[in-house]
Amino acid sequence: MRRWIGVVSGALILGAIGAPALAQRPKIPPGPVDPNYKTPRFDADFTRKMAELPDWNGSYATVGELMFDPDHMVLNPDQAQDEAFSTGPLEGSYLTGIPYKPEYQKLYDKRIADSLKGEISDPVGGCRQPHGMPRQMGASPGGPEIIVLPSQVRMTWYWFNATRRIFTDGRKHPTGDDLVPSFMGHSIGHWEGDTLVVDTVGMHAGIYDRSEAPHSDQIHVMERMRMVAPDRLEVKIVIEDPVMLTKPWSVTHNFLRRTHTPQAEGAYCEGGRIEMENGVQKMVLPDEKAGSDRFGPRP
Repeated sequence: MRRWIGVVSGALILGAIGAPALAQRPKIPPGPVDPNYKTPRFDADFTRKMAELPDWNGSYATVGELMFDPDHMVLNPDQAQDEAFSTGPLEGSYLTGIPYKPEYQKLYDKRIADSLKGEISDPVGGCRQPHGMPRQMGASPGGPEIIVLPSQVRMTWYWFNATRRIFTDGRKHPTGDDLVPSFMGHSIGHWEGDTLVVDTVGMHAGIYDRSEAPHSDQIHVMERMRMVAPDRLEVKIVIEDPVMLTKPWSVTHNFLRRTHTPQAEGAYCEGGRIEMENGVQKMVLPDEKAGSDRFGPRP
């Protein structure tokens, strides 16, 4: 009897709360469909603004290993020279030079030692969450697909269809309760010539890469993105983390624009089969044979 009372009461409460929301749903205007209606086209102002922006549009591959600081990494000696889509380096690989406070360097050292024992807690490898920021920028497979618009730069990754929006319309970061933490955080940016300057806050606590180097939820990320050669995008990153770091940490990543766009949106964690070969996780899509490489080699 108590169960039924609870169900009925819940239904009545939801009905009372939901009724106004349902009433506010937009409705299709009454009247016949106009057979002569013409879909609007971009106006001259939009076209002019697009012509003034750098052409970064396309799909990119991460250059090098999937470690957050490729210039200061130590790979497991058994690391396979694998050219397939992978989640990251072998257990025991690690980063050097992170300006951690002593207690967090100790925590990182323990995680590295635990990984060699087979104790790995990276939630990404089990398809439990996206990489999130700042890991998304350099330590996630596939690289981003980039679309540049006058009001934002949008980046999409194939793992979990993760999307990052960098607003370039002059808005500020939300503050107080309006800043809701998320995996990707809140990014705003502005153009300095052909360089995009990006400021990101509001990220969840997490790790930088599969070596499980930790960061707190107080992390602040500044980036300078620019083309440094044909189809080569350089991203200079400065990390501030008052909880874990003693000073700002600088990292540089490069991305190479592909000649084709991979067709595997969300497939890694949506029906693809994960196989292990030489200690490296690889993706096999439902319509592919084991051992194939849909993405081609990483640069």
